[in-house]
Amino acid sequence: MKTTSLFNMKNVTLTVLFVLFNFFGLQASAAEYPNDTIVYWGGKKRVHVAACVRYNSLSPEQKASTEEMTLAAARARGLDLCSKCPAKILSVKNADLPDSWVNPAPKEVLTYTFEPSPFKPLISMGPGGNLVYKSYSDKGDRVLDWSHCGYRQSEVPIPDVPVRKILWPLMGETSRDGTMAYPSGPDSRQVIQEALNKIAGLTSDANGLKGAVLLKAGTYYINGSLHVPSGVVLRGEGKDENGTTLILRSSSGSRNAIEFGEGGIEQLIDGAVRISGDYLPSGSYEISVTDASSFKPGDFVFVKKTVNKKWVDELGMGERLQHIRGGKEGLKKNPWQPKSYQFMHLRQIEKVNGNTILLDVMMPQSISKEHGGGEVFKADLTSLATHSGVESLRLVSNYDTSMEDTGKDANFMNFRTAISVSNAIDSWVRNVTVKHMQFAAVSIGDGSRQITVRDCKYLEPVGPNRGGFRYAYNIGGGTGHLVYNCYSEDARHDFAGGSRTMGPFAFVNSTAIRGGQSEPHHRWGTGFLFDNITTKDGSIAAINRGDSGTGHGWAAANTMIWNCDAPNIVVFDPETEGENNFAIGYSGDEKEGFDHKGIMYSNNRSGYWGTPQEGKFYGYALMGSGYIESPDAPVEPKSLFVQQLIDRIGREQAMRVLKDKEEENTILFEDPMTGDWRENWFLDGKKATLRNTKDGLFFSAGTVTKSDDPEEYHAHHAVLWTRKEFDGDIRISYELTRIDSSDYGTTLLYIQARGIGSPPYAEDISAWNDLREIPNMGIYFTYMDLLSLSFRENLRCKRYPWQDENLEWYPGKGLIEPMVDYGKILPGKTYLVEVEKKAVSLRLRMIEKESNKIMIDHSWNTDNIANGIEPKQIKKGRIGLRQMSTRQFIYRNFKLERL
Repeated sequence: MKTTSLFNMKNVTLTVLFVLFNFFGLQASAAEYPNDTIVYWGGKKRVHVAACVRYNSLSPEQKASTEEMTLAAARARGLDLCSKCPAKILSVKNADLPDSWVNPAPKEVLTYTFEPSPFKPLISMGPGGNLVYKSYSDKGDRVLDWSHCGYRQSEVPIPDVPVRKILWPLMGETSRDGTMAYPSGPDSRQVIQEALNKIAGLTSDANGLKGAVLLKAGTYYINGSLHVPSGVVLRGEGKDENGTTLILRSSSGSRNAIEFGEGGIEQLIDGAVRISGDYLPSGSYEISVTDASSFKPGDFVFVKKTVNKKWVDELGMGERLQHIRGGKEGLKKNPWQPKSYQFMHLRQIEKVNGNTILLDVMMPQSISKEHGGGEVFKADLTSLATHSGVESLRLVSNYDTSMEDTGKDANFMNFRTAISVSNAIDSWVRNVTVKHMQFAAVSIGDGSRQITVRDCKYLEPVGPNRGGFRYAYNIGGGTGHLVYNCYSEDARHDFAGGSRTMGPFAFVNSTAIRGGQSEPHHRWGTGFLFDNITTKDGSIAAINRGDSGTGHGWAAANTMIWNCDAPNIVVFDPETEGENNFAIGYSGDEKEGFDHKGIMYSNNRSGYWGTPQEGKFYGYALMGSGYIESPDAPVEPKSLFVQQLIDRIGREQAMRVLKDKEEENTILFEDPMTGDWRENWFLDGKKATLRNTKDGLFFSAGTVTKSDDPEEYHAHHAVLWTRKEFDGDIRISYELTRIDSSDYGTTLLYIQARGIGSPPYAEDISAWNDLREIPNMGIYFTYMDLLSLSFRENLRCKRYPWQDENLEWYPGKGLIEPMVDYGKILPGKTYLVEVEKKAVSLRLRMIEKESNKIMIDHSWNTDNIANGIEPKQIKKGRIGLRQMSTRQFIYRNFKLERL
């Protein structure tokens, strides 16, 4: 290998070069930094070039936490170089520039005959219907299982979070906003943020869920950004034009429109133990350490790969980066420093056996003792946000139509990213359409784990079509993320990963139109899956990007491209053992004349022409030096992610997750209530009128009120009971239409009612039906065991009986707190009532059908009885529809399901 003519350039920064040039009296001229200079931002009002003294004084962790962007993008945010950055970039005489160490590109790219790997098939369907895997090395390295990606490792559908607050678009005039594309209107930012913050103050359930803010369909004008707190969901009524649209206005032309995530991960480094053994294969679940006595199941840990200079040099990421093209270009490249490439894998311990730790998710790369080995230490995730979500919205960034797209540093005054996620676990973005952003629809950053992005669209980006812009779906940090069934148009990098991103990550069943290159973009992103990605005019890559940018180098390791369709699908094999990149199956149409631009770019930038690492062109879309299988046809299974999920959790549950639906309930009882009511029901009370009609069951109580006759009015109540009893967790749904216009009494729902069991009040209430011919409320309060919903203006959930075992009346009369205001059930209106009763919770959702307005969506903790009464669970019983005197309703479509 050559060195420079005057001195060794290895690991010399631009700052040091400047000193040396002056010291030796060499002639040097100075030039301004170009707009595409890569700079680093740490959160203050300044950015740094790589040669900055301040930047180079940062720790590896601090450097890793900075955001990389172009100087143009920084200035668009109002950021500029810090005072310690070298004022100029040097231009030196040709004789003083680094030489190139690599071979030039050939004049003609050859087409090689494709020869299948002896490992074929690397993955196949076994005789039992599950996948069978082969190792791709003699050390046991294997491809990953990506089915753990996504919300709660994709084991359950994303929950339908109860609505706690409903908002409507503010009334008011709109007006033209200068040269902005959309008008300005009444600003809803404060009212929405206050609603989100109010829900954040509620008590969360066992999973961390607190509730949703529902934005009813219409247009909302938002001046500034929104933050979605932990446990809270921001929900609209649809991502299309007829749904919920947010017109988002940035004051500076940058930032994120919506953010969620809180706190940070605490690294408990003091308890670190070394990984034992010479080699840990890629795809490992088990790790042996020198001493596992401090670890236990459930602990979160970081598995850290502590690489050394040998690892950097074997990958060609050291001084070689400056010599791929040499010259002035070479001076701009930054050799990798081992201290900046200490890779952190966040995992949870499932089991400890001696000094062996079993992890919940496999490792996406190998760990070799000769390359620096690794260590394990605990992590504290308790401050992170959990179960936050954004869903069913259309997010539109306003932008300045007068700005010309010069491809450089034009500021269109639009938001950079629609939804930014960091420091959040088990959270999601779904059913969201995004328009006119500079950078991304969704960008996921550090401190995040198991985020799902699904059913989203990235449309009409606005901003320069160059570096640092138009990354439609960007994974820049964290681990275990899933992007599923998403769409992108006019992006530079449609489905992308950032530097030092430690997988697994999965992009599945998604499409890009007029796209760029989907890939792990730079600096060793590991464990990506591109599964059934279609981009007719873009490309997909897992390569060494070599001296691209300031030295992107190896962008991808252990990345799988499965049954994808693109003009160029390029995979290269890293030099170190235990890492490869894979392209298996091609889902596009056969054609003649696939182009070889993917090979040209990859071999040029990595300097691989004429070396053992040279990527080959085979005349197919699939090309490179990595593992390639079936370059002309798709393979089975159609989707690797889907089959891996089926193998792990079963087909039925996997389909529920992929369809984004809660588990389907078993129907226990159905009655349209248009036939003879006596077949399914019996009645308490002789003053009631029951009549089946084509519209449902007309149910009228008597006419005497308490003010008419304090004794007689009891006989004018009525309760209609199911003949069957139902146990366990159940879901009740029915429709009701109010007929009366009375201002007296109410209607109630009795849930799983039984007698208290003391004679004559047997648990089977049909045995003492004769004692309830006059349905005196006191009989039910005292002698029945049930949950009650009373549809007053402030809706009340209560627990019967109201007396304890000593017949002492409960203070608060069994009220399950709180009472909830919800409006009124109005005459002539039809409502859908949905009730979910679980062991210690009761959820009521009621919708006014004509307007589709949600009247209430609230859950009670049924252990929360007023005045601290010791609760007892309701487990089994009949369902009752109770009407107080003067009340008249039509009931229809009554259904009970097992949850």
